[in-house]
Amino acid sequence: METHVFRCLAVGMDLFVTQENTAPCSANNAERAAGLFADFLPAYARVTQCVNGPSSISGLEKAIREAFGGAGEEDTSLLYLSTHGIRWEEDGKQGTVLVLSDGKTEDLLSPEELRAMLDPVPGKKVLILDCCYAGAFAEAFESEAYHVLVSCGAGERSYFWTAGEHGGTGYFTAAMENALRASDPEQIDPDGDGRISLSELAGRIREIYGVAEVGFWPAEDVEPLFFLPEDRSGRERILGVRFDPPKTENGQISLSFRFRTEQKTKLEYRLVPAGEAGWDFEKAVHLPDRERAGRTRGLLAPGEKERMLRFSAAIAGEHGEVLVQVIAWRGQEPVPECSRRIRRE
Repeated sequence: METHVFRCLAVGMDLFVTQENTAPCSANNAERAAGLFADFLPAYARVTQCVNGPSSISGLEKAIREAFGGAGEEDTSLLYLSTHGIRWEEDGKQGTVLVLSDGKTEDLLSPEELRAMLDPVPGKKVLILDCCYAGAFAEAFESEAYHVLVSCGAGERSYFWTAGEHGGTGYFTAAMENALRASDPEQIDPDGDGRISLSELAGRIREIYGVAEVGFWPAEDVEPLFFLPEDRSGRERILGVRFDPPKTENGQISLSFRFRTEQKTKLEYRLVPAGEAGWDFEKAVHLPDRERAGRTRGLLAPGEKERMLRFSAAIAGEHGEVLVQVIAWRGQEPVPECSRRIRRE
């Protein structure tokens, strides 16, 4: 008999009227998130996806009502949203809204309006946001009824990556997926109880995601959310990544890390300097891994790996920060595995 039902709604929007289109990133985000909910929540989880819509506040309210209808006080309702977050200023006041769009019509959703939709839903409510300035939304949900995980702070941008016609996700959603699928058990489930709280998940994401500052509420969230299955289908990834603290000496930055592979994997590293408006991916320095398989540099044989990247601190530029990305190639498509933010000393 089902005693605790998980209801999940994953929403991703790529097509906009007034904002830059992001296809296929948010659609892929919603699909990846739905896959995580299906694989890491109990078998009786109910997962719904919406892509490129709803494009109005009333439409989202209807989708939430349909997805979470029938929820009781013992149930969990989980909303995942990937879209544009934008900031506005009027009469000296600042605010943050999310853009709801299907490419033809748009609406703007405030934190207060989203909360008004979710407040009537009984039971535990979980909100996961992958969008710019998501931290501003987290502040509106500081209540015992809510558990919130966001991709960045209230003043930070959340970034997407694309590769080809169909490749791309948000860096945060990719990190969430890697945290659940590719971490060693002690990295994602430190207490070894087979269950993962939001604080455990956020803690692991922070170790492998340097793009922005992950936020979550409540700060000591120990209630179990996800469950750790025996087979997590992460063998195509690099596994168990562990970064050491970076060191700066004589104008050089060094970063040591360890991981393992279970199949041949092509890797490269990218050093992305901070720019005036955020990470300047156009100026990234590309470094292939030094291992070779035959004539192919950067192709790693299966096994345990230890690496040290050493580079000039000048790469951090005038803003003094550099993002170190570990990129795996799957076929012709580069996929971000993890990243680390380094501030020049």
